[in-house]
Amino acid sequence: MNVTFICPQCERTTRSEIPLESSLLACNCCQHQQPVVTNSLETDSDPARSKLNRCLICGNTELFIRKDFSQRLGLLIIIIGFTASSIAWYNYWTYTTYLILFGTALLDLVLYSLVGSLLQCYRCHSQSRGLATENHQNFDLEVHERHRQQAARLAESSVATDKLSGSVTGDHVNIPVANGPEKT
Repeated sequence: MNVTFICPQCERTTRSEIPLESSLLACNCCQHQQPVVTNSLETDSDPARSKLNRCLICGNTELFIRKDFSQRLGLLIIIIGFTASSIAWYNYWTYTTYLILFGTALLDLVLYSLVGSLLQCYRCHSQSRGLATENHQNFDLEVHERHRQQAARLAESSVATDKLSGSVTGDHVNIPVANGPEKT
């Protein structure tokens, strides 16, 4: 099983290959040992049939299926196809224009069918590869928005708590909050 997660110690994204029976994830950058959430995995004799019930990192039960393909690479393919077909169209090469557009669409279809799927957590965005995905759904914008709004409210409440305590904290900088004129 392969897991990509953000290390809570060094806050870097790391990818670890771990056995199914492991109870710890190790960060490749700082060697921090992240414990795996208990009862999150139903193991099977075939690793590809093992099921993930909850996120290994945060324990969230809401996971979604997505293709294990770089979105940047997909966008690059589309931009190259669009640019090449625009140049051909500008030079009045009509058949070449359509050939480039259909070739780009065919390449997209082939890549879509060849690339596997992964499970991603809505809350912590960790990714798990090499597991069965049949008990999970595709991306749901409503669930994603709920988790995004919850994270925004938590961040806002922590800033409000910092203001009430008398200082606003930034990146290792404490800025005192003025309470009015000082009396001497």
